[in-house]
Amino acid sequence: MTGSLTENAVLFGRLLRRAGLAINPGQTRLFLRAILLLGLSRKADIKAAGRAIYIARCEDRATYDTAFELFWRARGPASEVGRRLPRLNQGSAQATGRALDPGDPDEEVELVTPVTARPPSEREQLRQADFATLSPAEARDAQVMLDALRPRLARRPARRRAIARHGRQLAGRLMLRRALAMGGESLHWRWLRQASRPRPIVLICDISGSMERYSRFLLRFAHALERSGAPVEVFVFGTRLTRITRELRVRSPDLALRRVAEKVVDWSGGTRIGDSLHALNRKWVRRTIKSSAIVLIVSDGWERGDPALLAREMATLRRSCHRLLWLDPLASRAGFEPVTTGLRAALPYSDGLVPCATVASLEMLAERLLTVRGAR
Repeated sequence: MTGSLTENAVLFGRLLRRAGLAINPGQTRLFLRAILLLGLSRKADIKAAGRAIYIARCEDRATYDTAFELFWRARGPASEVGRRLPRLNQGSAQATGRALDPGDPDEEVELVTPVTARPPSEREQLRQADFATLSPAEARDAQVMLDALRPRLARRPARRRAIARHGRQLAGRLMLRRALAMGGESLHWRWLRQASRPRPIVLICDISGSMERYSRFLLRFAHALERSGAPVEVFVFGTRLTRITRELRVRSPDLALRRVAEKVVDWSGGTRIGDSLHALNRKWVRRTIKSSAIVLIVSDGWERGDPALLAREMATLRRSCHRLLWLDPLASRAGFEPVTTGLRAALPYSDGLVPCATVASLEMLAERLLTVRGAR
């Protein structure tokens, strides 16, 4: 029952996103918890819980109410809002049971039963599957996996020290100020400890034609990094460099990618890695990239520009950051060798070549970012 209920909650969230609401996986999980707590005995309670979770603007209430009636019963309403809502794909979900009476708030909620959940073996196969080989349905499930990532990134020592209850060095000034406030008597011992800060992350993603099947998954991974709490800067490049950091700073990954698509104009074109890194080093490094940052360059290395320029810009960028990793979606394939001109020029100045063509490889990358320590 719980598995079917989870799938229905996910499908309902997708319907709300297609209807124009900004929905994120966290809201869907919260809605599922609300259903489990409330039970299925009162339709009105579940509807009210979803309204409190999903609606951020008053004008979205009518859309939500209509989407709720459309999804949680066999037939949707005939209102004007209902006609504008996207219909569910009959290949992915089918209605079961009788239609609910919207006038009876105590009637049990009838669920829409989707396709059977993937067994653990199929989920593991999907985690290991190359993004370029996924069907549309598998791609959607892989996107859900990436949206659920919560990377814990590496931390670096901060210049300032933090107050702690235990330690080796007394926080003398703080204790003195508090003692004066208490009439000259110090009641609490306080110590100083070394504080830490999240290490900045910079992701630079190739969106040229040869990377078309991978770039959108990598941008979802970038959105997951953005939600980690660390300072994150994101750029994309094809024939030119575009900063998309602000576009990714929304809770919904679907909305974030739509905002990116509206801003970027050179999708699926040529590739000029050297020229793009030149623009990064001249315009953005001092403004957005700190010496403590981990820089991730995502590309298959197909370079239309001058390889010598790419090598020079890679050397400059490497001197400006803490780590410089090259992510290639083809690196995990059997018999892979870095033979493209871009890779041959760039790899001598990178700190590692990392595969990034599967959900599992991106999960491993997130774990690797957590373990970055010390000097290069």
